Amino acid sequence: MTSGLSPDLLEALAYMLPAYVANGTPVVAVRFFRSLHPLDLGRRAWDGRRLLGDGKTAEGFASGSAMGFLAGTLVLLADPLLYRAWAEPLLLALGALLGDLLGAFIKRRLGLQRGQPAPGLDQLDFLAVGLLLTFLLYGPPSWATSWVLLGLAVITVGLHLLTNAAAHAMRLKERPY
Repeated sequence: MTSGLSPDLLEALAYMLPAYVANGTPVVAVRFFRSLHPLDLGRRAWDGRRLLGDGKTAEGFASGSAMGFLAGTLVLLADPLLYRAWAEPLLLALGALLGDLLGAFIKRRLGLQRGQPAPGLDQLDFLAVGLLLTFLLYGPPSWATSWVLLGLAVITVGLHLLTNAAAHAMRLKERPY
């Protein structure tokens, strides 16, 4: 019995594991820190709103980067041909976190508070910037067709919604989205 997913889409999901791990880690990891340090240091943009808000912390960024890179390293050890360089998983993790920061910045500019939904942006910002960063430095992988990227986006939205609902059920997040 097959999964119904194309081999290229399965390869894309494995490739993106560092980004998925980096994006999800801060929600859990910040629970282990006594104090948190917002990345924007409380600063406000030209519109008077916070640059990013209290939800984007140095601790979350560091833990997400480290765990995303660790996940990528484990994938690289399991499949040495998946990445074109050892830095590629790190770029995926960092790109995912930078995408999340960009999403928070955009949400603040739109007047949305921390935790308010921004459909599409909330689910795809990390994926888009993670891929963009690696594609700019290494070019697109052989699997990166429009159909595989679309499938990756659809699966990512579903995974994001499921993991957020699970994090809410475990009381790690205030809202289930």
